[in-house]
Amino acid sequence: MPSKQHLSGCDNLMLGFDYEMRRHGYAGNSCQVVLELASAVSPDALRRRLAELVNRHPILGARPSKIILPKWNFPRAGAPMPQVRVHQDRPGLREALCNEPISPRRGELLRFDLIERDAGRMDIVFTWAHALMDANSAEHFLAVVGREDVPLPATDPIWPKRVKKSLKERIMLARNNICQLDEFCKAPPRTVGVRHQNAPSALRYRVEKFSAEETAQVRAHAVKHGGMFGEAQYHASVSVIALHHLHQRIGWSSPSYVLPIPVGMRPKGNVEPLFTNLVTMLMLQFLPEHLDSIGHAVSTLKKQTEQAMRAGLVDSGVLLLETVRFMPRPILMAFLKHGLRGEICSLFYGNTAAVSPLVTTFLGATVEDFAHVAAVTPSPGIGVIFYYFRGQLRVTVLHLPKSFTDEEAAGYAAGLRARLLNP
Repeated sequence: MPSKQHLSGCDNLMLGFDYEMRRHGYAGNSCQVVLELASAVSPDALRRRLAELVNRHPILGARPSKIILPKWNFPRAGAPMPQVRVHQDRPGLREALCNEPISPRRGELLRFDLIERDAGRMDIVFTWAHALMDANSAEHFLAVVGREDVPLPATDPIWPKRVKKSLKERIMLARNNICQLDEFCKAPPRTVGVRHQNAPSALRYRVEKFSAEETAQVRAHAVKHGGMFGEAQYHASVSVIALHHLHQRIGWSSPSYVLPIPVGMRPKGNVEPLFTNLVTMLMLQFLPEHLDSIGHAVSTLKKQTEQAMRAGLVDSGVLLLETVRFMPRPILMAFLKHGLRGEICSLFYGNTAAVSPLVTTFLGATVEDFAHVAAVTPSPGIGVIFYYFRGQLRVTVLHLPKSFTDEEAAGYAAGLRARLLNP
């Protein structure tokens, strides 16, 4: 096994976000999955399973290299073991765990917290550095940890081999991406920034759960407005409409709303390579007049997506990330924010689709519920993640108190829920 492995362009971008968040006093760019289990599991059994996996795959204890050369440096004599901690349940504990840093620089890339609940039940909080892998990979990794019958797929990076272009084609494609941002700047987005200076530098979140009947209702609206394959477009459009209405309520108008749509680069249903972020972004822009109805918003999103695909902006996004991954991270973040006049985007949006069907048990305990949590940067300070657990829709709404109060975030979540059900 090599002693070093390249980070993909998106891996390095996640480290850039980590730098940006820590610079503003936040815990960093970590993600979490919360599993609600029907019964308790053994902490020692979990430690033994993790030790086995870390010894087999040293990247689980690797450290990202120095700023200019984005590689994972594997430990020479055994990787450090991830922490497995046990807690008694108490109010605010899960939120506190979200805001407890992990340290990729020291080779701490993941952590497990076991929360003992009443009636012998337990929650598992799995935290990982976003630079290590994306949410879909994390779901599969959880299945590998919790079930010995699930194989671990190949972990060798394949991203740099995906786009085969000449130098001239690469330059033209990367230029297309930059030209798109220049076009967006004719009506640049405006996020709320720091409105509550004395609020804590913390992440807060809430999970909106939809019943089977409500999920069917949302899906019917998605088919009506977005077509058979327009579910993610429907979710994204409703999210931006709800954001626009939130901005109006707090008296913070924006000339536009820029939304990054994650595009997975793996073949559908594939998780190889496991330990990387094989994702690029399509950047889309809504003007306020596009948000007067769900039909108008969805048609705007569809039109821009089609234009982006014709212009090759998916390949362009990959090439741009691969090109800038050698930049020092402070310069990288300044470069990204410069493109939108100091903003990164108006809303962090994620849609991980159905939770892996392999996540049904964990070390013998039945998984009763599931939640995704992710960090958001100070700009925009708000985000949403859509996913389905056992066919039922879940939406995690994330916010930073320095940008939005808890009441404003709750209002956004309520408005989002209402519009999903009744557009």
